[in-house]
Amino acid sequence: MNAVMKIDIYKPVVLFLLPAVLAGCSGEREPFPQGGKAGLRIENCSNRSGTDGNSVLVKDFGMVLLDDTGGGYAGAVNPLHVTYGEGWIFPEVTLTETPCRLFAFSPFAAIPGKELPLDLVPQTDYLASGEIRLDWQNRSADIGMEHLLCLLEFTIDGSSACTLSVEGVPTGGTYDLAGGKLSAGWEKGTVPSEGNKVLLLPGKAGNNRVVIRFQENTYGWLLPAVTLEAGKRYGYALSLSKEGVLILSGVNVRPWQEGEDYTGTIKPNE
Repeated sequence: MNAVMKIDIYKPVVLFLLPAVLAGCSGEREPFPQGGKAGLRIENCSNRSGTDGNSVLVKDFGMVLLDDTGGGYAGAVNPLHVTYGEGWIFPEVTLTETPCRLFAFSPFAAIPGKELPLDLVPQTDYLASGEIRLDWQNRSADIGMEHLLCLLEFTIDGSSACTLSVEGVPTGGTYDLAGGKLSAGWEKGTVPSEGNKVLLLPGKAGNNRVVIRFQENTYGWLLPAVTLEAGKRYGYALSLSKEGVLILSGVNVRPWQEGEDYTGTIKPNE
């Protein structure tokens, strides 16, 4: 009799608590997408350049979404403009079982296809990501971007209070987002900078005349032969001789520290 009484008492309690437990578990997370469709999500977008492991959030950028044939992903209008406020804001994209290839770039530009035009006048720090593959079951993109250009900085007798321009270098080019290839343009000219730093396209350089203005004087100096690499920072330490000639004291090459997307005077994080 006692055994029957225990079943009658506890059975309703268990049945009452079970729905509450299940509701608490499912209510704390977003339902898993079903039916072969899910919305694209952006977890993060940052510039990961530098040796210290730090990163800088890229809050305004573009995305190109392609399928495996190289055409635009179904339902996406390329390029997508992404901004960051209280969250990531961009046009809604529905991912399906068809694989999606995502390519991100900064700053945003309304490019007509998969090629990003690069213009060194004015100076712009272009960033781009590698390919990120997504589908409806793998819909979250964690985007890491890297510098497409290289940074040259000059000091004279330890001072950065100079301005400069580099002559006879490509003033523009293109970057194939899907192929990951940067191509310099045929046109060469003068790339100026308002400070002691200047951005150039990667590639072979050398014997280019650098015009440097320092302490109200103008000096000419020839850039030594070098193969410039994207994402690298080249520091040229110059000294001024008694005869008023610039002499190279040393060159320092290191990874470009994390930066932001900007146009105009170059001011990367120190």
